[in-house]
Amino acid sequence: MTGVEIDPDALTGSGAALEAVAGRLATALSGFQAELDAFGAPWGADDIGSLIGAAHDEVSAFAFECYRIALDEIGAAGQDVAEMAEAYRTAESTIGADVDAVRRALGG
Repeated sequence: MTGVEIDPDALTGSGAALEAVAGRLATALSGFQAELDAFGAPWGADDIGSLIGAAHDEVSAFAFECYRIALDEIGAAGQDVAEMAEAYRTAESTIGADVDAVRRALGG
């Protein structure tokens, strides 16, 4: 078995990058939604247009909700990765202190 090496600083950076990406995508999504809303109701107000408009509104509302949930999850994953990095730092510090204590107890 080969050793596993964890770089907490790289994990922290990756977590921050995920959170930043989620923020940028959320901004872009809001801009896209505003642009889409600016078109108004180009399908008209007759019977067919009303049906198309209702379908559009439901589908786009559901799609934007899904996108926002996904972006929230990406941001949460970034926070989780940053927390993982801190857990590795804490574990390494604790293990190092424990090994030093054993070494001192053995007279080393």
